[in-house]
Amino acid sequence: MQPTYLLALVALGAAAVEPWKMCDGEGKCGEEPRRASPRTRYTAKTSVEQRAWSKFHNQLVKRAADYAPTKTPLLLLGDSITEAWLGTSMGDPSNRAAGCPAVLAAKFGDYAPLVLAISGDQTQHLLWRLQHGEWPLRTSGATVVLMIGTNNLGRGHLPGETARGVLAVANDILEQLDGRSKLLVLGLLPRGDGARVLKRLCPPRCDKAGGPFSSFAPAVVSVNRDVQTAVRVSNDSRLAYADCGSAFLDAAGSVRENLMPDRLHPNAGGLGLLAGCIRDHLS
Repeated sequence: MQPTYLLALVALGAAAVEPWKMCDGEGKCGEEPRRASPRTRYTAKTSVEQRAWSKFHNQLVKRAADYAPTKTPLLLLGDSITEAWLGTSMGDPSNRAAGCPAVLAAKFGDYAPLVLAISGDQTQHLLWRLQHGEWPLRTSGATVVLMIGTNNLGRGHLPGETARGVLAVANDILEQLDGRSKLLVLGLLPRGDGARVLKRLCPPRCDKAGGPFSSFAPAVVSVNRDVQTAVRVSNDSRLAYADCGSAFLDAAGSVRENLMPDRLHPNAGGLGLLAGCIRDHLS
């Protein structure tokens, strides 16, 4: 039976905007969170970056085709936070992700992990990748962990449409899973880079006084609330939700920089905490 979600998927209008700027001054965006799309000029700084994205996508297609798990299949889907399990960023070694592959091996040694993630991706990009070869055939009895959407917020999409994008990806995954498989949707992690990023998004994403917002926290809370609600009212027993974000905040509600040095990406220590949260929700 198809899952039923509280949130309906609604269409957004397309618009012509400046190169590598997602949304114009009226809030119309060049890519939509719920509509599958490769990285375009709206979400890649240069044609070189677009080619690098396509190259890494093709590598992930091959990994998916070659995937032959001898343990419980574990698919990890997402953006740079998930790609860090590989120690890379868009396929190249990343200092930011140093030590992360060892954490993956230590925390999920009883699984056969397949990481299908590309740095900078948004919901529409992951949806496109899954529909263009990155879904492995051998997924019976699989565990799928999905975390996507923070880059939608970071490029100007609103929380509601970002949540609908997350649910569009979840729906697409559920259509591929058998009755023995599970999908765990992770809430977006906190991000403390708002003061630097949000000023670039205004206009159109401005506060009531016409100035930039100062924090991503309300948007993250809104996305996670909507996604959690949708999962809760779903009639699909294969679907679960987990919010692992509290471990990354201190008592004052600020991002713990010892776990997220750039206030966005968990380091190896942060991914260790994330892995523990995931394990708690897989048992």
